[in-house]
Formats: sequence, C-alpha cells, structure tokens
Amino acid sequence: MAYIPKSQIKSNLFTPGSEWYYVKNNSSYTGFYYQLSNGKTYTGKNPNSPPNEELINKKKVTQSSQANKDIYSEPNTSEYADNYDGFTFENQKQNTVDIQIYGILTGTDYSLERSKPQYSPVTPTLEDYKKTFYLRYFVCKINQREYIEIDKETYDNISSQNAVWMWEDYIFFTLNWYIKGDIDKTFNNNKGGIFIKEQEIKRKGLEEYLEKNYLQYYEYQEQKNLYTNGELLLTGDGKSYVGSYHINKVQGPMVGPYHLMSTSSPTPHDPLFYKRFYVSQRVNVLNQTNVIETGETQNIEYRAATITTPLSGGGSSSGGGY
Repeated sequence: MAYIPKSQIKSNLFTPGSEWYYVKNNSSYTGFYYQLSNGKTYTGKNPNSPPNEELINKKKVTQSSQANKDIYSEPNTSEYADNYDGFTFENQKQNTVDIQIYGILTGTDYSLERSKPQYSPVTPTLEDYKKTFYLRYFVCKINQREYIEIDKETYDNISSQNAVWMWEDYIFFTLNWYIKGDIDKTFNNNKGGIFIKEQEIKRKGLEEYLEKNYLQYYEYQEQKNLYTNGELLLTGDGKSYVGSYHINKVQGPMVGPYHLMSTSSPTPHDPLFYKRFYVSQRVNVLNQTNVIETGETQNIEYRAATITTPLSGGGSSSGGGY
C-alpha cells in the first residue's frame, strides 16, 4: 500500500462484529480496523499491521419501525428550495417570501445543496475502554420520532448550525454509553441514561431505536470451563440452558467450555444470554442471530444509586430514575 500521511488515517478502531463485513466474501469481521479520509476501511490497527483487507459497513436499519427505514433511503443532500412551503411542526407552513427575505438579510445562498445527517455511528476505542464509557452522538427529526446515530463531525456541524447542513430539522444530543465494569451497573447505567435522555429531549423512541441493547459494545471478563444448572442463562430461543459455557470478551456467554478457534475458520459457538437481562421465552425474530429481546429485567430495576457519573468526558451525565 502506498504511503498515507497519519493525518489521513483514523487508526486503532475496534468492532465487536455484525457491523463491518469483508468486501471479498461478505462475512462479518471482528477486530481492529482503520479508516482513511476517503471513507475506505481496512482490517488491522493501521496500514502497518497486515493483512489490510477492505471492509464495508452495512448500515443498520431498525426493522421495528418503518419510519426509521425511510431515514436511510433519503438522499444525503437537499436543496434549500426543498424547505419552501414545506410542512413544519404541527403542519404549519413556511412562507416562500419570508424565507427569501431571511436569506437576503443573512447572506444565505439558497442555491446551495444542504447535507442531511446519515447513519455513521462512533464505535469505542481502546482508550474508551480504559475510561469505561464513551460518547455517542444522535439527531432526531424535530417533528417525528426518527433517530439517526451520527459521528462527532456531523454532530458538530448540526450543533453549530453550519449553513450547508439542514440543522433546523433536527434535535441533536449526546449520550454517555458505558462499556466496561460491573455488568449490572453497566446495564442499568445505559438503560437509565436512555430514559433520562428521552425526558430531556421530550421524545420517546430512543430505546426502541437502540433495540434495548443496553450492553452493546460491553467488554466481558473472559472466563472458561464454567457450568450452569439452568438458573443463570437462556438460549437464543428463550429456554433455560444447562451445561458448560464460557465467556467471550466481545460476545459474552457462549455454549461450550472453551472458545475454540482454528486458523482457517472459527468454531461456531451459540450465544447465551443472562436471564436477568432478557424476557424469557420472547425472541426478537427481527434479529438474524435470534437474540432474545432485551430491555425487560427480571431481577434488576434501574435505580439512581446505580448510575455512575463520569468525572470527565463531556456530554450528558446520567441521573434520576423511574
């Protein structure tokens, strides 16, 4: 690969899987990756850690909401003129003349094409795991329950009311997301943080947009050769699991005493799920891996005392309770 300046590389990123896929065979990739300024993404921490195989991101579309599907089918730019006489909050209409006068007074060129936010989530880095949390960025349509997770650059453009972005159509906000530490506190911190954020922005639906996956990106403590009598874990179809299991750092509890891997292909291990975090006998059929629907706890409820507010890191802090 030709020499690439460090300023053009975003390195040392990590994906837990089901996010980035090999271009060559469309299989899911788990591990370190880096991105170039042109959007190209490759395996490895940086260009000096081969093999550097190209990856493609399959943008997530929340299947439980047709409205969310529509977000990603829209073009990512729109002319200013699209706003003329368009519907606004509670079906009030903008006036074309008023918009033109405002453009003259503010020096706004309405012939420009304006950018719309697109799904571009930020995934945690090794530094984030050291901090135990990181900042996630979102926008929500101002008059609809349509959420999009975005990157920091898009967030900065929307929040600063950059004239080439359609900032006026969106509510923007950040969310502290916990990814390491006590698993029960992490679950409750993220669940409670979503609840509080919905109150702050006066919009419901963030919980559904994130598919109630309160342990997304969580780093598990690896363990092996464990056994459960059926009281702790569930299988993907919601049945109590009895037998040997191990805990993978990225994927959590899995069937079998060890996480066996070969150089040619991984040995399959069915995922398992902690009963206290899932609805027994209720499977999310929209998830290709048969993951049980999350979000309804049996033995844990969100309490203000479980929320850990970071000393630094920016964004909104968690607090309060149901």
